[in-house]
Parts: sequence; C-alpha cells; structure tokens
Amino acid sequence: MKFASLVFAVSLGLAACATAPANDSALQQTASLMVSIGQHGEGLGLEDINDLSAQLDEQVAAAPNDPYVLKLAAQSRRALSDYSQDRAQRVHLRHTALTEFDKAITLSKPTDPPRTVLLNGEASSVDFSDQIGRASCRERVYHPV
Repeated sequence: MKFASLVFAVSLGLAACATAPANDSALQQTASLMVSIGQHGEGLGLEDINDLSAQLDEQVAAAPNDPYVLKLAAQSRRALSDYSQDRAQRVHLRHTALTEFDKAITLSKPTDPPRTVLLNGEASSVDFSDQIGRASCRERVYHPV
C-alpha cells in the first residue's frame, strides 16, 4: 500500500470521529490530511507528495469557496513543500498555497466565527483572527526556495 493511500485511509478514519456537522466534512478531512502530513511527511517521495496534493485538491474541489478549507489546504501544501526534494514541486506547492491563502483571505473576515475540527483527537478551532494582513500571510507561506 502506498504511503499516500495509508494517509488517506487514516484521514478518513479521523474524519469519521469528527464532532462537526456533515457539511464540515471537507474541513475535517483537510484537517486530518494536515495532521497526517505533519506527522508522516519526512521521507515522502515525489509521487507520495503528488498523491497528497491531489487529495488536498479533492477537498478544495468539495468546498471551493470555504475559506477555512482553503486555509488548511494552503498550510498543508506549505508543509508538503518543505518535504519535497524536487525544486519544481516545491515551487508549485508554494504557489498553489499562496493562491489558496489569497482566496481564503478574500472570502473571510477576522470576525468570522471559529469552526471546530479534530486534530490528534483534540477539538481545535480554525479561524482567521491571526490573519492581520495579506503580507503576513504571504510571508508564512512563501520564502525563497
């Protein structure tokens, strides 16, 4: 079984444990992918990273105008870019993350209410209170390769 398939299976299992309503499934699955990437990202190959990025694409496609999903997908892609040994892949992941962050910021306000997801079995809030401005968000996503 490929690592990415294992990660997807784990993320589906975590999503099943979510306390969020059904319409938040894309958010929970994106959060679960983010946790899996953070815990198991080292040693991923080019193909595994592409598979995980494709899984993130599926979550974004399921909720293309949900700023919370976009924010977590961008953070996940940024983390994936750190694990990539391929420069072109790193740049692509970071540019995609920037696009997702920009769209999330455009669709959100710092006053939007937090939404709850499970991260490592613990309820955690996702919000935009830390997004003071576009520049600070961009600085966290992109730095020279």
